[in-house]
Amino acid sequence: MSYDQAVSYIANLNTAGFSDWRLPTIKELYSLILFDGEDPSGINGPDSYSIRPFIDHRYFGFESGDMASGERLIDAQYLSSTQYVSKTMGKDDTVFGVNFIDGRIKGYGMQSPRGGDKTFYILAVRGNSDYGVNQFVVNSNGTVHDEATGLIWQTADSVTSLDWNGALEYCENLDLAGRQDWRLPNVKELQSIVDYSRSPATSNSPSIDPVFNASQITNEGGELDYPNYWSSTTHMNLKNAKNASYVAFGRSMGYMRDNWMDVHGAGAQRSDPKVDNGQSYPQGHGPQGDAVRFENHVRCVSDNNTRFVEQPETTERPTKTYTLSNSDLSDSKPAGKVEGKGKSQRRSGDPFADMDTNGDNKLSRSEVRGPLARDFDKLDKNKDGFITRDELPKR
Repeated sequence: MSYDQAVSYIANLNTAGFSDWRLPTIKELYSLILFDGEDPSGINGPDSYSIRPFIDHRYFGFESGDMASGERLIDAQYLSSTQYVSKTMGKDDTVFGVNFIDGRIKGYGMQSPRGGDKTFYILAVRGNSDYGVNQFVVNSNGTVHDEATGLIWQTADSVTSLDWNGALEYCENLDLAGRQDWRLPNVKELQSIVDYSRSPATSNSPSIDPVFNASQITNEGGELDYPNYWSSTTHMNLKNAKNASYVAFGRSMGYMRDNWMDVHGAGAQRSDPKVDNGQSYPQGHGPQGDAVRFENHVRCVSDNNTRFVEQPETTERPTKTYTLSNSDLSDSKPAGKVEGKGKSQRRSGDPFADMDTNGDNKLSRSEVRGPLARDFDKLDKNKDGFITRDELPKR
């Protein structure tokens, strides 16, 4: 359903003897996500795939993308009532949704790129309207207590960006407010402190309550912005566990139409590599060119209830089986090319060559993208205004 259709549907919904159903907020909807799910993005070849969605489909209705109509398997966005206070893609009115097959929150333009209204799946909710409403108490010891969740947060952040292992160590070694039990928050804890009424473009702030201190960064597009923050949550796919989930408290950047822009909104949850060399994705990754940062900022959390259990017992949820044909893959797979100036430009698989637009085997400041743009001066060791292959970080 489109957003307007969803509002009408829920207004007329009478089930289980109740008529006070509503479209869930993004925090209510995200409460259903489970991170033992496995992201099927990038699967190759016709085959049968056993996929565990990021929602317990034994209890909740769950659908994947409609491949018969040209969608990808992962086009399974569920709609929230939370509209982005800014715009994505430069101009699009945007609403947040949860994708329960690839395990992400993104802001989605309310108009489909194919024309007409974008459509979503709907899960209605009723009951506690205070869910997700923070009750922050500012302490004088550098911490903020959220009485709504019982979590105690570091008021400041790490100031510098760290890779995922460094983020874990930073929190494990933090000694603050007489506590040594700090930890990197899981992604649901981290998302609980997003303030979706704020954004860099509308409030000149990160999407977090101003009781917190947030570092500033310069993003891939050269704008003053605010960081992504690591969570402790691994984002599994069908091949490996190389990525960890993060929440964007600033613009959720992507490379589209030959420009860096906010493609998914402040408050999005995506994932980045736990370890990377900083040059693998100069023009982002995926159909929206999602910016890839292997170093993100950190805000640690503590509480009085969590305890560490080594190798806890687990119970595997059932999977769903999808059989994909060649036509399913060819019809639904995004084109492997990026927008160039007036023409399509196919990626070669060599990030250096993709950026070297004039073919002189060196990269000028105007050619580099992503992490190379941010670290240009440091990488340009001989200060000649160019980066050569031998100046790149070694893999």
